[in-house]
Amino acid sequence: MKIAFVENRYRTLFWDAVAGHLAHHGHEILFIVQNHSFRPTNGRAIVLPYPHKTELANPGEADLELIRSDRNINYFGHRSTGHYAYYRRLISDCLKKEQPQIVFGESTAFHELITIDCCKNLSIPYLQPSTCRFPVGRFSFYRYDTLEPFSGSGEELKNEDAATLIDKIVHRTIKPDYMKRRKQTLSTRWARLKDLSQLTFSYLTGEHYNTPAPWVKTRIERQRRTQIRKWDDMAATRSKLLEKTGRFMLLYPMQMQPEANLDVWGRPFRNQLDTIQRIIQHVPEDVYVIVKPNPKSKYELTPELLNYIANEERIIPILHATPMGAVLPLADLVITATGTVAIECILSDTPILTLIKTLNNDMKNCPWLNSFEELAKWVEQIRNNTFPKTTLSEKIAFVNRLNRTSFRGIPYETALREDNVSDCLKGFDYILNEISQNTRNI
Repeated sequence: MKIAFVENRYRTLFWDAVAGHLAHHGHEILFIVQNHSFRPTNGRAIVLPYPHKTELANPGEADLELIRSDRNINYFGHRSTGHYAYYRRLISDCLKKEQPQIVFGESTAFHELITIDCCKNLSIPYLQPSTCRFPVGRFSFYRYDTLEPFSGSGEELKNEDAATLIDKIVHRTIKPDYMKRRKQTLSTRWARLKDLSQLTFSYLTGEHYNTPAPWVKTRIERQRRTQIRKWDDMAATRSKLLEKTGRFMLLYPMQMQPEANLDVWGRPFRNQLDTIQRIIQHVPEDVYVIVKPNPKSKYELTPELLNYIANEERIIPILHATPMGAVLPLADLVITATGTVAIECILSDTPILTLIKTLNNDMKNCPWLNSFEELAKWVEQIRNNTFPKTTLSEKIAFVNRLNRTSFRGIPYETALREDNVSDCLKGFDYILNEISQNTRNI
């Protein structure tokens, strides 16, 4: 098979390790490289030239929606969209000429989003290997720019093992892989310094489209730290509101941005200030809204968001240091777009509504909120104790579905542990075999 990978900075190290194995087994490997500083060692790299200013043009209709998910424009102040038409032409021409049978990549950077769109137009399968959150140590291949898993290992957990896993998730004795903190050591700090040097070199040699100017990033990071301090100061003044019983509490856990989890998969709700405002607008007036910041808050804490919360007395902001385990028991209802909290709520019998429709919504205690106008109805159901509930056997079936549609491995480790790469390769081999046999449509 001819297989294409899309360069994504340091994730390319993992793609390269996988590509080496696949090439050894007779596959033709192609890399589409946007950032010239991250070229693979395996396969054939098609390095897209950086555009000259004369090659920039107004984006087409197809790119206007993608621009809404562009982190460099939304968060890092890149002002031009003229490169979209240029890169769309190059990527489309590349795919038409090379005709790969499948493309693997992420759905975060603008050139990946363009590649996904081109693959849809050309009926080329595009899969993004990403953590499935639970069970831990596993990943799924998601279709294009969605959270819809394609295929899976088909592996089933024994009922008692699934029940044990559910208990661990409910009592938060395990965390998803992406939440695990790396220990800060001298070597990790040195690696981070090398990363910054490489990204700075990328920017200075022409990569301005996914990489912010170092001085801009420094300024934004300084603002981020200021916003976190202001948030926690405000949260400290309202903490006593949590002690008053008898109030209906709705919890909205904020999602970190920039992150594909919300900016791409949850694109219609990527403006979290707007989401919070619409929640306040549509819940009964006696409902209080707890807003929990992501413990690794980045750029979602805007001055406009803080100003709105400061002037809305029905919102209770929570300190960054407050763990979810201390907040979730206080919630009568939780709302999220694409957060992991949906799985935790399903398994812990906490009423949850999601703004984006996923396989989680197949569970009756996790309805999809089709419209904010429906909020009052769901609040009333919870008050009347008529909100849907699930049985243990249904939860076991749900966990097993997550297990069946995933594979063992963590497909974003840059340390490239041999055992992890070996595990992930089994998933790639399985998927490629299925695609080659045309047994299923992406």
